[in-house]
Amino acid sequence: MPREGQMETQLRIFIADDHPFTLAGVRAEIERAGEPFVVAGEASNGAVLLKLLEASRPGDLLVTDFSMRGPQLRDCDGLPLLLTLRRQFPALPIIVLTEVENPAMLRAMVDAGVRGLVDKISARNELLTAIQKVASGRIHFCRAMRAVLDQAGGLDKPQVRISPHEAEVVRLFVGGLTVSEIAVRLSRSVKTISRQKNDAMHKLGLDNNSQLYAYARDHGLTS
Repeated sequence: MPREGQMETQLRIFIADDHPFTLAGVRAEIERAGEPFVVAGEASNGAVLLKLLEASRPGDLLVTDFSMRGPQLRDCDGLPLLLTLRRQFPALPIIVLTEVENPAMLRAMVDAGVRGLVDKISARNELLTAIQKVASGRIHFCRAMRAVLDQAGGLDKPQVRISPHEAEVVRLFVGGLTVSEIAVRLSRSVKTISRQKNDAMHKLGLDNNSQLYAYARDHGLTS
């Protein structure tokens, strides 16, 4: 698996969807991106997906539909499938392509370990953005999914929770202190403070300081 912040030369991606047209579209989008992405296998339902992963090296990432028709076997569709994937392949990062708009269900997906959520009507480059971020150890929820999740109380789930030290750095930074000033106040090195700030942003899927300010405001991390 790639380490956080890095991607291997070739990223092996499994894809799953019960609609052939969607499956072909996902494959085409990944192949259009070229290196370092490669489709390692595809499945049309949860049962086939589990067998596929069991029969091969799980790969570096999975892009899957949430609800897939097929054999009515336990643990092969929806949330049960995600929980089964997490149990059997705990190191496999998962991106879900979905049209689900229920906040509680989306939150359940995140609690099940899903690292990316992409609305099926998102722009074409949204999926590739999600793949790049999730493959480097981050999370990515498209704007529509993030807005729905906010209705369920935000994104402060165990999977994206930052450490107390990181939260302290974020609180001081958004409160107006520079990295150097925070280092002096907390008696840590500038390098450590910078790393903790960046680690917090990576875990939360934030790309810039503006997003960090907004996240801190919305989640009570301001002074």
